[in-house]
Amino acid sequence: MVNLLKTKPKYISLKLKINVLIFAIMLSISFIVSAYLSYNAEKKALNLAKSYIKTIPSIIDSSINNFMTAGDKQVVRKLILELSNVENVVGIHIFNPKGDISCSYSNFKSEKPTKYLDLVYKNFTLEEKLQGINTKDVKMLSYYRPYQNKPECKKCHFDSGDIIGVLNINVNTMGLSKMLHNEINTVNMIMLISVIIVSFVLSILVNKLVINPLKLLETGMKKVTENDLNSKVKIDSRDEFELISKYFNNMVSSLKNANETIDNMHKNLIHSDRLSTIGQLTASLSHEIKNPLNSIMIASDLLAMKCEMAKKGKNVNIEETLKHIDNIVNDTIRIKNIIDQTLNFSRLNTDQKQVVSVRSFLETISIYVKRILFDYEKIKFRLETMNPEGDCLLNINKTNIEQVFINILKNAMESIPEDRAGEILLKVYCTSDQEYIVFKIIDNGSGIPDEQMDKIFNEFYTTKKNGTGLGLPIAKDLVEQHNGKLMIESKVNVGTEVTIMLPVVKI
Repeated sequence: MVNLLKTKPKYISLKLKINVLIFAIMLSISFIVSAYLSYNAEKKALNLAKSYIKTIPSIIDSSINNFMTAGDKQVVRKLILELSNVENVVGIHIFNPKGDISCSYSNFKSEKPTKYLDLVYKNFTLEEKLQGINTKDVKMLSYYRPYQNKPECKKCHFDSGDIIGVLNINVNTMGLSKMLHNEINTVNMIMLISVIIVSFVLSILVNKLVINPLKLLETGMKKVTENDLNSKVKIDSRDEFELISKYFNNMVSSLKNANETIDNMHKNLIHSDRLSTIGQLTASLSHEIKNPLNSIMIASDLLAMKCEMAKKGKNVNIEETLKHIDNIVNDTIRIKNIIDQTLNFSRLNTDQKQVVSVRSFLETISIYVKRILFDYEKIKFRLETMNPEGDCLLNINKTNIEQVFINILKNAMESIPEDRAGEILLKVYCTSDQEYIVFKIIDNGSGIPDEQMDKIFNEFYTTKKNGTGLGLPIAKDLVEQHNGKLMIESKVNVGTEVTIMLPVVKI
């Protein structure tokens, strides 16, 4: 049962596969880099905040050493206020030892929100401390460092104790993280555009360097599969594809030479098989020629007698004389036809097909059968035709198809044991659809064993002592060259039925 759901496999263009693969690889690389940058954004934001905290105290310390000890507090105040306005610095404050912010060094109360103020006061300490502060609204790195009351400071802070103040620096890590993410997004956009451009350029290169040569090779191979052995592929790429194209051309050239050699060998095999058959056909020539030769000799003797009578002045019957001459001519033509038929069959025929009527073809086959039967006196041959619509036409190479029938008829005769009364039937009829003429050659011979049936069409396989093993393979090949069919059914000790189907010529 035919599977109606079965469909041909869909082929995807190699160009499309490579382009998609290149784009997927480039896009994957872009995503990996983006993910890596995003993953490290928080760490980098924290490192940047720490670098701020390392740098700002040193600047403030330098200012205090240079200006505060000299009594110029305004310069220090101004510096702290300017540093507080640096991007991502939330605020720089100086606490007194009691934990209050000195407003003279900070604009905190006027600019910073209450939540920020609470966090700054909450984490206040007289010890040096660096900690991250993360809440729902605030994400920052906070640094506290106490200032010791050094000898040079005691002239102004003589009654302040050991600690005269605490420096507090707060860096907005959320802002740094956002800034880094903005940069990462910019990088991602640049990478995505680069991926598209690079994929497009690689696609063009792959198409030129790989796809185009492959298409040329594909076209060449397709022509070879269509038996065009003159196909050549020219690729000037100075790489492996050029070498492959040269090897392909050499292969096609070698294949062409091999095919020509095989064709010649096949023709020679057919010719050899035909010559082996002609040996049996010529055995009957002496028998067929003997009768017309005897008739010619008798007619010649009678003509000689008529000539003698004419010399002696006797009356000669002109009508009888002409009849003897006609007999000589007819018998001579008959001998010529017998010899021509045998010679034509023995020649290697290279003629084109010709339209032949089934009736005339069967008449020729009947002549050859009589010659073959010369060595098989116990065998009866019958021809049975069932074609009520009249004669049909075949478009065949007459000599080749004659050889097919002679080979099969000869096999049929040889399969009949000597102690058996043999019978061979050639049944001819047309199929119901009027597409084929069917020839059935049926014998009552010894038959073919089942274990040999799969081998009978193998070249050089034979069970005969003097057989070549070429008859049936050549016959099957010749029939199939005519778009026909050859089938064999056989039973041991019952006989064999060979069916040959040849297409009818429609007029």
